[in-house]
Amino acid sequence: MATKSFELRELFHLALLRHLGTRLSGRSYAVKGGICLRFFHRSPRLSEDMDLDIVSQVRVETLKNAVDSVIDGRAMLATLMPAGVTGIKATRPKQTETTQRWKVALQMSGGESLPTKVEFSRRRDRIQYSTGVPDAQLLKRYKMTPFAAQYYDAPRMSAQKIIALAAPARNALRDLFDLQHLLFALGTKSEEIIPLLEGSTLLEAVEKVMSFTFDDFKEQVLPYLTAELMPLYRDPLIFDKQKEEVANALIGMAQ
Repeated sequence: MATKSFELRELFHLALLRHLGTRLSGRSYAVKGGICLRFFHRSPRLSEDMDLDIVSQVRVETLKNAVDSVIDGRAMLATLMPAGVTGIKATRPKQTETTQRWKVALQMSGGESLPTKVEFSRRRDRIQYSTGVPDAQLLKRYKMTPFAAQYYDAPRMSAQKIIALAAPARNALRDLFDLQHLLFALGTKSEEIIPLLEGSTLLEAVEKVMSFTFDDFKEQVLPYLTAELMPLYRDPLIFDKQKEEVANALIGMAQ
């Protein structure tokens, strides 16, 4: 649901990404997950947290200093204050060679605190990222001037979602929803996705897709959709169509 809390998180993540770009200039990183889909691929699914990949050559202390300087900086708070944020508190519960995580609390003028999270994964020596400007409608909504950032393109996001669907230990229906958006709303081409996958991944992903139920959808995805789309997706037939479309597309890729 496009509530005020989601909008404030979205504003925070946009501002963080904007200011981080200058501090990470010349270093390879990429926005991934729901924020990547929302900011760069026009997804209607809202996200509470932001996840990124960064190359292993970037030192832990270097990244820590860069993120801290943005979160604690005057420019960030100045961007959020018109939306009712009076302060930003951050903790750093995990700062390792593979994962760096910040838990952030946006302090509101009414006394409430809005939590969010920023997490970097450092597991690769090289990242195949794209560079572009976040969605123009989002920038307009938050009265933010355009800026460039690094993110994963639609084929790589599609491959990541298929791999996530195939993972035995993961049971996130948002992967199905996101993949349907990438394949059918954006028209991502199969021939661009297939070279990024291995072995039996596609058929394993089909099994996961077919295991999801409408009750799963109502719990895991529906609350995170924009208000305009929520009535449409309350129809179980729409969900069944999504499952069928994605399953058939994956089967087609596997042939």
